[in-house]
Amino acid sequence: MEHLLYDKRLDCPCCKNSFTTKKVRTRSLKVVERGTDFYVKYKDVNPIYYHVWVCPNCGFSATESEFTDLTKEQKSLLMDNISKKWNQRHYGGPRTYEEAEATYKLALLVAQLLKKSKGYIGGLCLKLGWLYRDVNDQRETEFLKYALNHFQNAYQQEPLPIAGLDEVSLAYLVGELHRRFHDPKGAIKWYSKALEHPDIKKKRQIQLMAREQWRLAREEYQVIKTDEGDD
Repeated sequence: MEHLLYDKRLDCPCCKNSFTTKKVRTRSLKVVERGTDFYVKYKDVNPIYYHVWVCPNCGFSATESEFTDLTKEQKSLLMDNISKKWNQRHYGGPRTYEEAEATYKLALLVAQLLKKSKGYIGGLCLKLGWLYRDVNDQRETEFLKYALNHFQNAYQQEPLPIAGLDEVSLAYLVGELHRRFHDPKGAIKWYSKALEHPDIKKKRQIQLMAREQWRLAREEYQVIKTDEGDD
């Protein structure tokens, strides 16, 4: 696995400590399985394990896009709520599942403390849910529900892209999460948003997935209506 990883040197925006973390050579990744909620299973190494960067000195944790300059107020918040309680630990080597899980929980703690965007927090919850899926942990459901709630709010309130997704992809994903939580009516609404979007023809794969999942949701909705009629 080591040959699939390389070191990246970073300077912590909170405490200015220099450290290294691992990144994945994405061109070497081999896909084993793709899920309808954008989940991807890889053969040798899971890049999601390395999505969060953690400063070993102060505990500041964030994804690459959020590992940026902080205000004095943000640094003070982090110092009082994270760093003062932090026992130095290093996540800069190859990560175990348990270490990857811990980095996401740290990133979520920091994101909530700094009042980061709903889309960013939703993205962290989505990926943590995928980590739990890999080990058949029931907490997958809990965190995918968090992701769904944050994405729906972000769709209404925040600028695109959201969690790296354009409007078509986000609408589809929200629909798919509704379907997975046995809400076919909500799923149909969001799949339709994606399918009716002017840019859908530029997103051929999303278009095909949305059509198929819309069909499944429609069938599931008809079953529910039939069952209600029998009561």
